[in-house]
Amino acid sequence: MDDYDRRTFIKTSLPGFLGLALSLPAISAFANKANAFEGRQFTKGKMNWDAYLTKVNEVVQQQHLDNWTEEHYLKQVIQLARQLNLQDPVLQEGFKTGLKGAKNGRVDFTDLEKNKTFAVCLLDFQEGERINPHDHPGMTGVIQCASGSIQVDNYDFFQKRQGRDTVLLKHTANESMKPGNVSSLTSKARNIHQLVANKPTQLVDVFSPPYDPQRATKSSWYKLDSELFEGHKGLYEAQVRS
Repeated sequence: MDDYDRRTFIKTSLPGFLGLALSLPAISAFANKANAFEGRQFTKGKMNWDAYLTKVNEVVQQQHLDNWTEEHYLKQVIQLARQLNLQDPVLQEGFKTGLKGAKNGRVDFTDLEKNKTFAVCLLDFQEGERINPHDHPGMTGVIQCASGSIQVDNYDFFQKRQGRDTVLLKHTANESMKPGNVSSLTSKARNIHQLVANKPTQLVDVFSPPYDPQRATKSSWYKLDSELFEGHKGLYEAQVRS
């Protein structure tokens, strides 16, 4: 299957997801009050969609603080993902809408929320569909399985091969994700990954900063050799294509 240019697969925004303007205090306050009424604040049980977006926005804004670290940010977003109520009616309606265009032989991408600091995207896979190994330059991502089952492999850049137009990648993670499971990557660790769906699957991913034309242009795709590099455990030679 062809490699994906993420910009190509952004479909029409889902009604009720965009335009939330979460940076506005009035909207954030409203979301918090609504969830307090339902007993679903950050510290209690599952959060609905509005509260989740509000909290992700708050965590993302901490990047401007002097003591911010990428790994701490990642832990916070993973915790939020695990507290998101995937059965929230608004989110479920989004899942149903996303599935309507899923049977086209390609993975579908739908922005659920996007602003200058982060983006939340819905990915729809049919059984056997895949996204080949690719990187996310300067980005941190948290991916949650909402339905189905998908195989995710992560790699770290190891080194460029001298005298050859190839690189070495270190295999760092392999997991079969099921509903509720979370996978992650940072700008320096596990940043290269590939995904292969075992069955029809939907993922919700959060990337910060979000994709823009410049970051999409900098992304690279990798074609890995099927055999280990010179027998070294977890090490693979790969061709690179931008």
